[in-house]
Amino acid sequence: MSYITETIDEFFVKLNKMQGDLAAFSQNLDSRSDKIPVLLKNFESAVFTGDDAKKSATNAVERAAQKSLTNLRAVIETWSDKIEADRKGKQFIKKNEKYLVVMVFGAVKAGKSSLGNFFAGKNFFSAPFDNHYKKIDKPVFETEERGRDTGDISKDAQGDTWFTEGVIDTTGAIQFFTLSGLRWIDSPGTGAVGKAGDTKNMTALVEEYLSYTDMCIFLMNSSEPGLQDDMRYMLKLSREGQEALIVITRSDKTKDKIVKDALGNKKIVPVLTPKPDETRKMQEDDICARVKKTYPEVDAHKFRAISISTALANEAVDNQDDTKFKASGLDKLMKILGDKVSDNAITRKQENPRRLLNSFVDGVVADLKDFDAGIDEMTAAVAKYKADMDRMTALIVTNVRREVRSEVSARANEWNRQVKRGSQIDNAAISAEVSKILQDKLNAEINSQMRRVIEDFQSTEFKTVKANISVAALEKKTAQISHSYTESYTVYREPEGFWENIRSFFGKEYYSTEHATRTEYQTIDLGTNIDEFLNSLMPQVEAYAKNQSGEAVAELREKYFVERENFARRMRGEIDKLRGELLALKF
Repeated sequence: MSYITETIDEFFVKLNKMQGDLAAFSQNLDSRSDKIPVLLKNFESAVFTGDDAKKSATNAVERAAQKSLTNLRAVIETWSDKIEADRKGKQFIKKNEKYLVVMVFGAVKAGKSSLGNFFAGKNFFSAPFDNHYKKIDKPVFETEERGRDTGDISKDAQGDTWFTEGVIDTTGAIQFFTLSGLRWIDSPGTGAVGKAGDTKNMTALVEEYLSYTDMCIFLMNSSEPGLQDDMRYMLKLSREGQEALIVITRSDKTKDKIVKDALGNKKIVPVLTPKPDETRKMQEDDICARVKKTYPEVDAHKFRAISISTALANEAVDNQDDTKFKASGLDKLMKILGDKVSDNAITRKQENPRRLLNSFVDGVVADLKDFDAGIDEMTAAVAKYKADMDRMTALIVTNVRREVRSEVSARANEWNRQVKRGSQIDNAAISAEVSKILQDKLNAEINSQMRRVIEDFQSTEFKTVKANISVAALEKKTAQISHSYTESYTVYREPEGFWENIRSFFGKEYYSTEHATRTEYQTIDLGTNIDEFLNSLMPQVEAYAKNQSGEAVAELREKYFVERENFARRMRGEIDKLRGELLALKF
């Protein structure tokens, strides 16, 4: 028995065993996956209430809030798409529960259709030797979903159907054939350029089905292996707990060989040969190393790379050349695939929905982290505004005090002249005028400072302050000065003693000098009590400005930010709730 025949027989033994194992299997999908759409819908309803989305977005808080809501709406739309894909995926899983589903994907012209036709037995059915393929019916090729009208399944000259090969960007659909317990899925080339009439993006169509297969074979052309765009699929599959085999195709080369024809004439003919083992090994190691370097979180145990040449394998089958078949690497691929599909097939099928649910939950939870960051941005903006407004209160008081004193002083000069002229000043009228000055200055200053802090501030957004203070009476001020002096004068007195009495008898008069202190008073006009008037007024102005500006700031903080702070708390609460509910569903 040839090596090719042994390899094929061994492959079918494993496929048939798996088919028997899955014959009685029924995929009972866990109902917990049905709870996810309900949780996401409840979350959406809880978050998008009121007029949050209609608010202006000219200050930093509203910009952050609207940005968060916009991002959330966009992600919720992706959740809806994922839910729909999950619904289709569960139908796909149920439909294929009796088979192990292997999906082949890769860039355009990576050799997907050629490899699929090889496993479907295209060359084995016409091979010049007996083999297992000739003992079974030819596989039926079917289309699961079409995204393009070209590159469909085609018929050969004998009327047999196969995957279309040899035309650039051929496959435009998810299509498959069944071989015993194996269902082989061919797919469009990732990165395929869109064409007129496409109903789906080719890459998106591939990615939609990747998650719902049991195993993936990722093809890379040996002429450009390990492209950055190709590598990203390794991360996606790894995150979803999926298993993939990296297959480097077209690992062959052509060299010229001199041969003799029937007449003995020499001629040069091209001969297909395998690339050297060291070259293949270098490419395989390089791809695995680059995947690991680019995506360190990729589970390296679930990925390996092998090199193959489908063209060499087909030549080997056509010529029954065991050596060339071994050199093609297809024998290794068939052994690996046979081992994979026959190893715990039922367990693998049961784990698939659980893996998908866990992956879905992890994806949503990862999205929620971005919303946490958005809420942090919003609360940080609120904190900055509030700090600016706290500092603003002191500035308002300082400015109003200075401006009121300046204007009242100017008005007081006129009042002062009136008082000096003897006019009567109505104290109630002065109080009203001073109150009006204070009121106007305070309102103007609050508006001015608010506009500096809040970009979209409108003066109509807070109630205007009404000042009503009582001022001291403005009146004339006088001072009384005194002048004291001593006055001397002579007064008659009675004689004193013997001799003065005798002389007095003879007509002598006696006098004495008296002294008296006298004080004269004078009232001086000192003007008015303007300085006392202003000094008694300023503490009232300062106290009133401080009180009213504080109330205005508090009112505006309530108007602008308390609602958003409550919104942020509500959002964070809903996010934490959803996160907890989703994580509780994981296996």
